[in-house]
Amino acid sequence: MKIFRAALAGAFLLGLWSGLAWAVQPPAPERIAAGLAARYGGLTALRAAYRRVAAAPATDQVFKSPARQVATGVLYWARPDRLLLDQVSPQPEVMVTDGTTVWWHVPSENLVYRYRNIDVAGELKPLLVFLGGLEALTRDFDLAPTSPDPARPGQLGLELTPREGDRSVDHLTVWCDETFALTGFGFTALTGETTDFFLNGLAENPQLAAGMFAFKIPRGAEVLEEGDEP
Repeated sequence: MKIFRAALAGAFLLGLWSGLAWAVQPPAPERIAAGLAARYGGLTALRAAYRRVAAAPATDQVFKSPARQVATGVLYWARPDRLLLDQVSPQPEVMVTDGTTVWWHVPSENLVYRYRNIDVAGELKPLLVFLGGLEALTRDFDLAPTSPDPARPGQLGLELTPREGDRSVDHLTVWCDETFALTGFGFTALTGETTDFFLNGLAENPQLAAGMFAFKIPRGAEVLEEGDEP
């Protein structure tokens, strides 16, 4: 029993030391990328509850107070580039794409926006590239360490700069825990606006209903065409 207790104590201290070491010296960006690649190499779909926080620093300076837009909902993604954002609050909304056309449904206004160009607001395309390339981030992005985020205690951050020359997103940030499980991501636009997703209850390779990424225009809804042809 003494030997058993000593072994348990040793394992506890080793785990505590490892956690402290990570807190003091976070893994290098390449190590985080390799951990994400090992975990998500076979990812074909995911589902997670999200909290999205959007901010515009330029507006903050004008009004001398931070303005934050917060929304919650559920995110669904399936390879190669299908995405559904089912927003619950502050009001129900749906944004969905089958990889070709983007639909944004606002029930409170009985409006449907149709985007022929998939890169809505300059963020949707980088998001799809990011989710579809978790197993090979170095292929599409340059990696750099990121500063700790007080809103994400104990999480590991990785800054990703898209390698495409013509882009509206300056960089993305991916967050994960010590097991490299994805906990969130964010975008920083060239103009300084930020959009951060905090994920909870992420399910890897869930069974998603057939046709859930195919949007059907509700009866009586007005459809507005947005954006240019690809």
